[in-house]
Amino acid sequence: MAIPERCIENYKYTFQKELLRGKVAFVTGGASGICFTIAEVLMRHGCDTVIVSRRMDKLKQSADLLMKATGRRCVPIQMDVRKPEQIIKAVDEALAQMGRIDILINGAAGNFLAPAASLSFNAFKTVMEIDAHGTFNVSKVVYDKFFKDHGGMIVNITATLQMRGTALQTHAGSAKAAIGKHAYCHQLNVNNT
Repeated sequence: MAIPERCIENYKYTFQKELLRGKVAFVTGGASGICFTIAEVLMRHGCDTVIVSRRMDKLKQSADLLMKATGRRCVPIQMDVRKPEQIIKAVDEALAQMGRIDILINGAAGNFLAPAASLSFNAFKTVMEIDAHGTFNVSKVVYDKFFKDHGGMIVNITATLQMRGTALQTHAGSAKAAIGKHAYCHQLNVNNT
């Protein structure tokens, strides 16, 4: 049985409490882990959120916790970052309910410990599809549907597993390297235009 998420007790504000009032964040993987806490911190600073993940039961539970702790609106939407048609539907629903998306947090990830020698083709492919392809898929849909005409911010959550190599993480290190390289290349293209 999975341990339910918990909000930060006695949250201390570093930034102005209303810094993000009127903004909306779309957070992939927002039902658990790092992205649950990212959604919470955004909400504590006045941002409303849409959290997306594959399990609606977990999404609803997390959205309820976040709204209770912060007093902000949190809309749970079921979606798989590997499936563009689901992303399009989710972004359309988010825009219908919230009217805007100002911040995209790409945090959905798949990971497990496995030695490279016993890693199946499908296991490697699945992690790449969730982490690397999912980051691109969601960014493209949010850009096409809203950011292209209104602007916005994309934050890709990654790790440095590939920098020195991490035991039992060949698949995750490869996916995280792809995310980091994509962000770096995009930044170069933006700076050169």
